[in-house]
Amino acid sequence: MSQIPASPSAPPEREPILNLPSAVVWLIAALALIQAGRSVLSDYDDFVLMSWLAFMPARLSLWLDASRAQDMLAALTQRMAGQDLADRLQLVRLLIADGGPRLWTLLTYGLLHGSWVHLISNVVWLAAFGSPVARRLGTGRFLNLMALSTIGGALLHWWSRDLDVLPLVGASAAVSGATAAAIRFVFASGLRFGGLADDAVVRSIPAEPFGQLWRNPRALIFIVIWFATNFLFGAGLVPILGEDTSIAWEAHIGGFLVGLLVFPLIDRGAVRR
Repeated sequence: MSQIPASPSAPPEREPILNLPSAVVWLIAALALIQAGRSVLSDYDDFVLMSWLAFMPARLSLWLDASRAQDMLAALTQRMAGQDLADRLQLVRLLIADGGPRLWTLLTYGLLHGSWVHLISNVVWLAAFGSPVARRLGTGRFLNLMALSTIGGALLHWWSRDLDVLPLVGASAAVSGATAAAIRFVFASGLRFGGLADDAVVRSIPAEPFGQLWRNPRALIFIVIWFATNFLFGAGLVPILGEDTSIAWEAHIGGFLVGLLVFPLIDRGAVRR
């Protein structure tokens, strides 16, 4: 293929320092603004905000089967042993008893984060793996993938901890879904990672069918490392720098599985045959 050389007198093109798709930039900005807004709230107002937007598995379980209230209270009493009974009752009232199931929390929990460290870790991962997915899918399909992964993460978390009253927050399930989607094409043979900043290149990369994915050594190694890391942090075997909370590894896996399976349904790029 012939090419037209650039004019010697033309100034070289400059790449932006952060060459991120607009969907990723706006999503990061929204998450940062929400975290900043929460930082100016009182502890009580922030707790009320969490009760409206964070996902609590027990709330969904009681909505589906009110007879499990005693089981939930027993689990809560065991978890909060040594704390004042009035504190436990206030927690139940704010998180469980008021407002019904609040099904929107299956999605809105992904807008909140436990700390700035939590947010920054998700932002870095989103920039790295969400960017090529956003370039390939476009804004609309990318945001749909993120939303479905968020919901999938909440549902698997609920399935594994159905009586838990601890709030689930964070965009980790959505980021895990984007990571799984990226795995379908970023480990293509001969691909240089620098090419992932080019929209045309990203859309032309043949996506790996599900059956072929496990024959790609780089993709397989990454998946094994991803699951092992989530297990180690989730089980508390490896401490989390600057964090006192636990990792909801079930939500990560739920989002990952959704991203892995949904991606080919909404992908419009090339597919390896």
